[in-house]
Amino acid sequence: MEDGSYLRLRTLQIGWQVPPSLFTWLPSARIYLQAENLFTITGYNGLDPALPAAQTFGASGDNRDQALGIDQGVYPSSRTITIGISTTF
Repeated sequence: MEDGSYLRLRTLQIGWQVPPSLFTWLPSARIYLQAENLFTITGYNGLDPALPAAQTFGASGDNRDQALGIDQGVYPSSRTITIGISTTF
């Protein structure tokens, strides 16, 4: 992937609706696992291909293409995994 393209799995949620017969005191429940920023497949050698390019302007004009792969002062997106239960009583 040399042309700046990339494949990213941004958000994934898997859930299970708990059968009401499993817990008689709980009329409705759902258990879920959610993940954000699971993976990125790219040929980009910087931190994150979705980060904005460095804003560099010089005497020759716009020099952003000369700063590709240099992520200055910016952190990549963090990976977050959440496990939860949603219910009603």
